Amino acid sequence: MKCLTNLDRITYPSDLVMDLTKLYRFKGKDFYYEDVLKATMSGIVRVTVEKDTFYAAKLLNLSVTENRMRLIIKKDTTPRTKDEKTLSNLKAVFTLIQKKGDSIELTTNEFLQLAKKIFSDSQNIDFASEVVKVRHNLIEEKKRISKRDDLEKELKEYGKLLAAGNVEPTQLITNLYVDLLHMNIYTSNNDFMALLIYYCLIFRERFNAFKYISFFQLYFENKDKFDNARISASYDWEHGFSQTAPLNRVTINIMLDAYQQVENSIDDFKFDKNIRKIDNVETTILKFGNVFTREQIKNAHPHLSESTINRALANLKAQNKIRSTGTGRAATWVKLVPNEMLGSRIKQMTLFDLIMENEED
Repeated sequence: MKCLTNLDRITYPSDLVMDLTKLYRFKGKDFYYEDVLKATMSGIVRVTVEKDTFYAAKLLNLSVTENRMRLIIKKDTTPRTKDEKTLSNLKAVFTLIQKKGDSIELTTNEFLQLAKKIFSDSQNIDFASEVVKVRHNLIEEKKRISKRDDLEKELKEYGKLLAAGNVEPTQLITNLYVDLLHMNIYTSNNDFMALLIYYCLIFRERFNAFKYISFFQLYFENKDKFDNARISASYDWEHGFSQTAPLNRVTINIMLDAYQQVENSIDDFKFDKNIRKIDNVETTILKFGNVFTREQIKNAHPHLSESTINRALANLKAQNKIRSTGTGRAATWVKLVPNEMLGSRIKQMTLFDLIMENEED
């Protein structure tokens, strides 16, 4: 508990204070985001869970092919191997966190159950133990104790500091994360479990950007920055002089990034509501390379129905502007004309087409 018990020595640089101001300005709009996107929240959260699962699997180096990964994550195909079962379990855990993340209990059992849920099919994960010397009067004995006690003390200290309200929550979360990285609480996968608890605590404090944007994707894309900040925070951790400000800065920056993406999604959503949906899909296709997939469109517009996307593709195909190179969801699409011709509409939409769009979406 080297970081949490030495928070009084940490000072906030002015630029970090400014970033925190921006972060809480975004956080104050969480109810607004939820209200604007409420009709499409299930689709947005589904995509977020799928991305979290995919990138978490990469962090764990799961031996699962891209095709099998896609089937298990998107189609809930029955897993065959231990790693595939872990992948399926990851999706279940991320789905649970999305539903109940703000009510996660600060207990050792809560996080152990998450660990067991993820890794139960591949390994027997539990609390690690260590041998300590215990003195009874003049006699010194060796005793093996569980590290559950260490985690319990850490979580209690975190809860006490959080309740006192004297330390900003992202700083508390960051310092607890650094402690967990060094404490080796579990028998395996300690780095991942420390990251999962870090993610859970961000959710618990209702930084809701990660309902819309994948936390694990941002972590994966910024892993070099995280690794460098973690190394910096490791110096003198044993003596209570860990420098956690760089890691706190990276944490705040990815949260700002996530919120900015939410803002952009809100703008896109409003734009979608003011122009015909199929035109918007075709505008999105203009931004892709010469080869693209249906999944790219879905990721760009998670709130649109499959039928709207299918109709947009069918329209462009009928105009000989694109063609498919496969069948089903795995098909890729190839542009047959330059972008300036792709954007020029030939087919006149009927009133029936417009009514169908509004009813299906």
